[in-house]
Amino acid sequence: MRVFTNLDLNGTAPLRTQPELGEWAARGVVPTRRKRRARWLWVIGFVLIIVVLFLFGHWVYGIVMGSGG
Repeated sequence: MRVFTNLDLNGTAPLRTQPELGEWAARGVVPTRRKRRARWLWVIGFVLIIVVLFLFGHWVYGIVMGSGG
């Protein structure tokens, strides 16, 4: 079992799919910070959608059962 990972992220990918290398780093590659922020925004959005659906269902249940709305 290897202790360290292979830092060659391109691996055997064809050249046309590899990011263009600039002077200091790859060009057009999304930074890790933006990926992390997008991941958390998806989680927050998903939780908000679930909460809204639950509250809507609770409201409709109240109307159907006649306890107001």
